[in-house]
Amino acid sequence: MSNPTDSSVTLTKIKNLEKLTTSNFVTWQRGIVSSLGMRNLKGILYNDLSTSKSDPIKLNQSKMVYYFIVGHLNDKNYDKFVSKDENDPVTLWKNIKDHYASSSAENLASNFEKIFSIKFPSSSSSLSKSISLFHSTLRLLRTLSPTLFTGDIMPQVLAFYVLRMLPETCRHVSTAVFHSIKVSTKIPTVEEVFKEVKLDIIQRSSSEEDDNVTLKVGTKTNKELCHKGKHNPLSNHSESECFQLHPEKHEAYHKRRKNHLTPQMGVALAACNSSGHLSDQPILDSGCSNTISLTNRGFLNTTPSKETLLAANGNSMEVVSEGTLCLKTSIGNLLIQKALVVP
Repeated sequence: MSNPTDSSVTLTKIKNLEKLTTSNFVTWQRGIVSSLGMRNLKGILYNDLSTSKSDPIKLNQSKMVYYFIVGHLNDKNYDKFVSKDENDPVTLWKNIKDHYASSSAENLASNFEKIFSIKFPSSSSSLSKSISLFHSTLRLLRTLSPTLFTGDIMPQVLAFYVLRMLPETCRHVSTAVFHSIKVSTKIPTVEEVFKEVKLDIIQRSSSEEDDNVTLKVGTKTNKELCHKGKHNPLSNHSESECFQLHPEKHEAYHKRRKNHLTPQMGVALAACNSSGHLSDQPILDSGCSNTISLTNRGFLNTTPSKETLLAANGNSMEVVSEGTLCLKTSIGNLLIQKALVVP
């Protein structure tokens, strides 16, 4: 195995290490330091190059570190920090840190201005990018002024700012957060707010995919329905089970369903639409203490559950999770603090 301090060791561009931009200094710096540290080369960043000129190995390592850093600068930063007559990694590293991580009031104000100019669009992809930019700028602000972020006051102030700036598509997230404040009397941090927003983005994307699939399946199903006393060979049942050919079976089927889905069961198992397919929409049942859903769509948050529901007829159903459910209605969003997922 090669000695990490040997001159034969080379530094290559790390696959997952981004080039330095105006918004990723903190993560970029950590990546550079970690990459050099794994090769026992981190000390090169803080050693004067003049002390290495008499040592060929140290001199070679200094050049490797210098060009490793240069290789992880974008075009704008390359033009700003790289000189054709200079190859000292210590000077390069100091210049970059002085520019991006200066604790001066001017630099602090500049980054606060940047974070307050971030917009939060309604589209999921653009919103995710805005959250990422907000996070990276916030990390830099924490580095510039650690005392300013001691405790939760500043993160909580930023949380209220973000809640105010969220698009209409995420307005129910604000409703849920403010409701939780009333219940728990705990003010969330900006990180906790973004966690809820990210969950909402995932759920909205999943909902859109499900809606597209439902639309396609529904269109196909309509074409394959039997009608006017004739059986469609493309349907999902045999000719002997066709209700169009055997009306008596149709009547018996609905009688069985009526007996099975009786209000005396105490919980609602499923909703049946006009086409006879089970719906996964949440069910509000006055006969039970909680709202029940077949899927986790629309939940702002969920936690695993091992609860078992016992119906009046003796049947039991396993609850896989529970959480806060947000239902969109014609008069606005309906927030249900505790809802159950019973697939």
